[in-house]
Amino acid sequence: MYWQLILVFGALSVLGFGGGKAIVPQMQVDVVTQHHWVTALEFSKYYAISKLAPGATNSLASLVGWTAAGAGGAAVATCAIFGPSSVLMYFLGAAWQRYREHPWRDLAAQALGPIVVGLSWAGIYSIAQGAIDVPWTYAIAAGTTAVCLFTRLHAGVILLGAGIAGALLLR
Repeated sequence: MYWQLILVFGALSVLGFGGGKAIVPQMQVDVVTQHHWVTALEFSKYYAISKLAPGATNSLASLVGWTAAGAGGAAVATCAIFGPSSVLMYFLGAAWQRYREHPWRDLAAQALGPIVVGLSWAGIYSIAQGAIDVPWTYAIAAGTTAVCLFTRLHAGVILLGAGIAGALLLR
C-alpha cells in the first residue's frame, strides 16, 4: 500500500506546477476511480477540509493517505506529495535565476497562466462531481461560483459561507 501511495502522490507532486488545485482532477481519478481509497463524497469533504486548514491544498493527500493506510499512510502520502516537487523546484528555481535576462522566461510565464487557470477549473469540476447531488447543492454551488467570479473575497471565507449554507439548508 505504501508503494502505491508513493507512486500516485509522487507523480502528482511533479505534475502540480500550478499549485494543488491543478492536480485535483487527476488526484480524484487516481484515488477515487482507480484505487478506490476514498469515495467521491469523501474526496469532496477532504478537499473542503484541506482548503479551510492552513497550508496547501496538497494536504488533501494526507487525508487520503490516512483513510487508505492509517497514520503511516498519511505520513507517506504527505512526503510523496511534497518531496519530489520541492526538489524539482529547487533546481528549476536556480535555473530560473540563472537565465533571468533571457526573453524565454517571460514567454514561459505568460504561457503557464492560462494552463493553470484551466487546470484550476478542471479541479472545481472534479470536486463538484462528488458534492453536487440535490437542488440545494446546485444552488449553493451557483451562488459560490458567482461570489468567486464577481468579488475579491478570500477563498476560505467563501468556502466557510458555502459550508454554513449547506449546514443550514441540508439538515
